[in-house]
Amino acid sequence: MNKLSRAQLDAYWTPERIRAAKPMPAPKGLSAGRAASSEGTGKPVHVPATSPVGKSGARVQSSVWGTVGRLYFSIPGKGDYICSGNVVTANNRSVIATARHCGFGEGGTNYRFAPGYDKGNAPHGWWGWRTAGWVVGGGQESDSAFLVLDAPGGRRVQDVVGSTGLGFNWSSNYAHIIGLPGDKDYAVWCEGQGYAGPGGQRLMNNCNGLSGGASGGGWIENYQPDGSAVQTGAYSGSYGAAAAASAYDNAEHGVWDGAQNA
Repeated sequence: MNKLSRAQLDAYWTPERIRAAKPMPAPKGLSAGRAASSEGTGKPVHVPATSPVGKSGARVQSSVWGTVGRLYFSIPGKGDYICSGNVVTANNRSVIATARHCGFGEGGTNYRFAPGYDKGNAPHGWWGWRTAGWVVGGGQESDSAFLVLDAPGGRRVQDVVGSTGLGFNWSSNYAHIIGLPGDKDYAVWCEGQGYAGPGGQRLMNNCNGLSGGASGGGWIENYQPDGSAVQTGAYSGSYGAAAAASAYDNAEHGVWDGAQNA
């Protein structure tokens, strides 16, 4: 499918289409798409968070509540859907992290993202998309994608809202999962001790409220008010009674590196 121009993309997302968009169903369980692995087998990598640029040009404090947002997209022949995404640090200052099952590998198109989205309000505006990369495979253990946004008028999303840092090959620690469920239409979180699943996913018990639409939200460690949060996975849905996220390892690092330099 040909990618729409920015004007066409804005025209596509009518109020009616937005209201009709459905939460994207999450993958179930494990698959053969990626071999089971233990955590922390690669060299840990930390990419620091960044702050937005204020109107005076001075750096101001960033917040994960301003970087997490709503992602709309279409799958040809199936319909329009919603997921969540989070602005993460990148050289091109235009990358969000989300989940692979949010249309990637299924011809997903018409991607449109609003950081800080809250009940239909987009305080920082909307961004379209240029390209995307994702971890090849299936199931929750490879459910990672990175979407490169456009820069309308030279306006790059990372400069506007800042970015969450990234951690690759980190072991599971105490974390927050932040996403935008469709039944609430604003960002919510749960928190708890993370642990490794059978395929190397991140798992967290006693996490309620992150229903459909929260997929692609951030698994955030070092959740601090000073903007030093680090995303180490993307929320993928439930694994039994636990919340699951695809843990970032060498595969995600490679996909992110391609996206940040696109």
